[in-house]
Amino acid sequence: MIHILKNDESVNGMSKLQIQQTQQGDVEALQFKFNFFENRFRICVYHVDGLLLETGPRRVRREVKKFAEEIQPRAIALTHFHEDHSGNAGLLSNQGRTPVWMGKRTAEILSDPPRIPFYRKLVWGSIDPVRGEVGDVIETDRFRFRAIPTPGHSEDHIAWVEEEQGWAFTGDLFLGTRLHYGMREESLTDLAASIRRLLTFPIRTVFCSHAGVIPEGAKSLEKKLDFLDWLRDETFRLHRQGASSGEIASRLLKKQPGLVWFSRGELSPVHLIRSILREEEG
Repeated sequence: MIHILKNDESVNGMSKLQIQQTQQGDVEALQFKFNFFENRFRICVYHVDGLLLETGPRRVRREVKKFAEEIQPRAIALTHFHEDHSGNAGLLSNQGRTPVWMGKRTAEILSDPPRIPFYRKLVWGSIDPVRGEVGDVIETDRFRFRAIPTPGHSEDHIAWVEEEQGWAFTGDLFLGTRLHYGMREESLTDLAASIRRLLTFPIRTVFCSHAGVIPEGAKSLEKKLDFLDWLRDETFRLHRQGASSGEIASRLLKKQPGLVWFSRGELSPVHLIRSILREEEG
């Protein structure tokens, strides 16, 4: 059942901020949706048994802070350093002296956060330094979450898996069964390998940080993998025929001119094609 908690009028260029709170078994989800210059954005944070998974961006700090005050998390877990996932980790950690668990590489990055592209800072907000706790396992009173390396979207990306429950908190690993655009630094080869790695676990439900709760988790991950394999094969076929990366992207992927313009080219369908060709040549 979905509970609409709040609809805010536009603030700093954002259209109405829609907040939804849902319950999927033992897992509580808090989802934010908003439009920014005609682009749709969505981000989710999750809570289960005293563990807050992801902290959302600085853009929704007030709402996440209120949520944390209600649930009083005993620990926080991050999947990677990107600002829409870690934007409130520093604040929540400092206020509640709450440990923030993450992968080793994420901890290194968040100890001295990098500058982020202008469009990302505009949409999500900046990153505060975070003191990360590095570990392979988080144990709550009732559940045991295991960190699984899942690079591809970013080099430091991990997923948190609860094997007995069949839960996978996948950050930006899933996003959807198809991709329409990518970031410059993404690796589709690593992404496909990470999905294969995750599918060796008994996954039933995927908790994605953008797509929300995916009940048929394993089946959806398999569909995503099928898409990546198809995109790779078709890219090679067209490349052998002499097509450029831009031509291949135009033929195989949905055009995103507004998003490409808004991100100044940092987000683009062509980055997916270039990733495939670059890694093959490498």
